[in-house]
Amino acid sequence: MIVPDINILIYAYDTTLPHHAKAKSWWEEALSGSEPIGIPWVVVLAFTRIMTHPSVCAEPMTVKQVRKRVAQWFNQPHVRLLAPAAETIVLFFELLEAAELGGSLSTQALIAAHARENGAVVYSSDSDFDRFPAVKWKNPLCEPLGDMGAGLRIHPQRKRGTGKLPRSRGEGRG
Repeated sequence: MIVPDINILIYAYDTTLPHHAKAKSWWEEALSGSEPIGIPWVVVLAFTRIMTHPSVCAEPMTVKQVRKRVAQWFNQPHVRLLAPAAETIVLFFELLEAAELGGSLSTQALIAAHARENGAVVYSSDSDFDRFPAVKWKNPLCEPLGDMGAGLRIHPQRKRGTGKLPRSRGEGRG
């Protein structure tokens, strides 16, 4: 199962962003394929919030336009909504505790929890997914189109003796 992160969907629909063409091609390929796609509710919410916000998008969509796009996704027979259940919340907190950080990782932890529950792969350009144990993720912007499984990443080993995960470049705690 494919679980798209919000950043890939923003790139796919915001024509002013540098990765737009590649993200759009990847997303259209995923939607026209047969591999199951699970879209977390939090991703739908964030897509709506960001794509309709005039201070965030150079060319914001209307709510009606976003609604139409989201409906098109869910009209595909292999696309379903992933809503959190009690087990999801437990896993969400376990992932945050393993990462030893909350704050800005909270949304990613919820997306990662959905992926773990469904044996899915998160598709994202956000290396923060490296922080979550046993979460598989892939950056479709770094791979050639037509190879959904290439470049798969799994959580790295913790630094020996520290219990801490390697940090991504340019990130601070908080």
